[in-house]
Order: sequence, then C-alpha cells, then structure tokens
Amino acid sequence: ASDMADKPLVSSKAAASCPHEEIIELYHQILPTGRRVRIWNDTRMAKLRARWKEDPKRQSLEWWAKFFNYIAESHFLSGKTATTGRPPFELDLEWIVSPANFVKIVEGKYHRETAA
Repeated sequence: ASDMADKPLVSSKAAASCPHEEIIELYHQILPTGRRVRIWNDTRMAKLRARWKEDPKRQSLEWWAKFFNYIAESHFLSGKTATTGRPPFELDLEWIVSPANFVKIVEGKYHRETAA
C-alpha cells in the first residue's frame, strides 16, 4: 500500500461511491415539503455525483444532512414565501444539485430573510 501517496485526493472510488439512495432518503426526511424523487435517472445522477466529487467535504452524509437542514431554514426554498399571483416555490432535488442553483444556495442567496 506504499503507492497510496500518489493517489489523488478524490479517488474514482470515492466519486463512484456517491450514495445516491441515502442522499435522496435524507432529502425526503429533512425537506418533506420538497417534491418526492420518483425517477432518479442518469442526468440527475450525474448532477448529484458532480456535486459530491467537487469537494471532499461533501463526500459524507453528514455534510448533506447539514446542507438540507440549511435549505430547510430558507422560507423561500421551503415554499413558505408567497408571492402574489404566483404559487410558492416547489423544491426538488434535481434543482438543488444543478450547478448554478447549488452555488447560489451555498452562497446564501436564498437565506436573506434569515440573515435580516
């Protein structure tokens, strides 16, 4: 096992072992107002796997649980904000793990009301 030092930080094994089912389970538990995941196709898998791979910190279920709890604190993301003439925002896991949205969530764009 002396060749371990040459291996990159994110091994392909870590990337391949993205626990989709467990993350979906956490999403359902922590964000019950979100749309249920019924079909987890290749497109959606690729998005979640990419977010998992991007940062070693994200390669744990604890991180995802914290992340979903953080999302739950947002009135907008959890559908508690009503805009006249528009239905409340309906969250879904694919939306969360889409690159642009993911970055906005992490940067706190949807948490203005909790920061105020």
